[in-house]
Amino acid sequence: MEVAINELLSGESQYVEYKRERSQNAKSYVKSIVAFANARGGTILFGVDGETNEIVGVPDDTLFEDMDAISNAVMDSVEPPIIPNIYIEKVEGKNLIVVEVPYGQKCPYFIKSEGLERGVYVRVGATTRPADLEWSRELVLENAPGGYDRTIRRGYEVSDESIETLCDKMFNVALSRCRSDEERESVRRVSVSQLLLWGVLKEREGEILPTVAFSLLSGDGEVHAWVQCGIFRGETRSVFIDRREFEGSVIDLVEQAYQYVLAKINMGADLDGLVRRDVYELPMWPVRELITNAILHRSYLEPGATQVALYDDRLEISSPGGIVRGFTMEKMLSGGSKPRNEALAQAFRYMKLVEGWGSGVPRAVKEIEEYGLRTPEFKDIDGLIRVNIFRRQEHFRQVPHVNKPIETDRKPIETDRKPIEGKTSKSQGERERIVLEFIRKYGSASNSDLAEQLGLGPDRTKAVLREMVKEGLLKKTGEKRYTRYLLP
Repeated sequence: MEVAINELLSGESQYVEYKRERSQNAKSYVKSIVAFANARGGTILFGVDGETNEIVGVPDDTLFEDMDAISNAVMDSVEPPIIPNIYIEKVEGKNLIVVEVPYGQKCPYFIKSEGLERGVYVRVGATTRPADLEWSRELVLENAPGGYDRTIRRGYEVSDESIETLCDKMFNVALSRCRSDEERESVRRVSVSQLLLWGVLKEREGEILPTVAFSLLSGDGEVHAWVQCGIFRGETRSVFIDRREFEGSVIDLVEQAYQYVLAKINMGADLDGLVRRDVYELPMWPVRELITNAILHRSYLEPGATQVALYDDRLEISSPGGIVRGFTMEKMLSGGSKPRNEALAQAFRYMKLVEGWGSGVPRAVKEIEEYGLRTPEFKDIDGLIRVNIFRRQEHFRQVPHVNKPIETDRKPIETDRKPIEGKTSKSQGERERIVLEFIRKYGSASNSDLAEQLGLGPDRTKAVLREMVKEGLLKKTGEKRYTRYLLP
């Protein structure tokens, strides 16, 4: 318990509040208890000065009277009922009353005498504030059975055509993420019954209705999903170099944000035996995983955008909504899993965009460290989850991404095939080698991935890949933007 008390005494925060003494006006502390229950729980310490952090203690002769008064005030004045854990701790020979408030599962909590309209309180940083009607509504929606993304979009209809379009899209994405024929053969097309089971659709009185998750997956714009991407000079947001905003389906947002980062970060030379291979300065899989998590697990009740910002020293990914209530940063980093958007999570698991076992974040951290980079930083900043992936610029050179093929010291693959329009067989063979080595390393690749490696435009890259598929060197899966290339 000593360690816990030391942490609690390190200062007031979103989860800790100090009271010098128990006030005769119970509302002064009951509203903080309500705010903690409406957030992710917290602790009040009676006997600590909130202005100076000085430990003043609670007198022995009023200690148990104060504990009973606090317990009775909470039981009598709060709805739905909250049962805090109240106990005594001795620090520096002085008594402290510790009131631990669990996160609530029946939000919103409110003070009875003020009613639901005025009696709801929330935690903002280290302060307790009354919630407005919109905030109270969000608490109700976010804590609805199954989560906000499973709530029905009242007043909206869904057509058979739009359902069919979404099912096709999800199926193609799932196929594009497979790495073997056996895995692709195991993928089954999404059905309406599957969407109903996940909560992407709901059935009411024989009618199929769309939920928030359906809107986010289909990108119809009724429930706003957007990502802001930008590049800043230096290590702060004072000077913009470039900015982009993407809107639409959360499926597309993942790919758009990921491709933006790949197009903007540096590349460097990696010597592997006699071959020099150009590689990104940041490991690609962890970047994609952390962007996917930010878009999947954010709160879509929050008005802000998911943000992906590139600074001189780091890639910063910010996700509105903070840690899911009842969860902790420690659990997330150790492999725990508690999706905020359960229907979206089911759809993302089907499409193989996430693993679904909570292993994504620990694996991303491990791969970043193995890449020789500093351990990424995870922060919970007043309702915002932020991840910093630190760059290592001194080891990388900028590589032009157009009209410059990668240099190599290895002889090209021998081939008796005719060269592609105007190119020598040596040039084609060298490009084949680059493509094959890249896919061997990463399992699969998109046209844009390989265009970066070859230093060619998208149409010229497609021509190279088309010839390789025709000759049996590669296998193509997926359609249009979800096309991936794999080894046969």
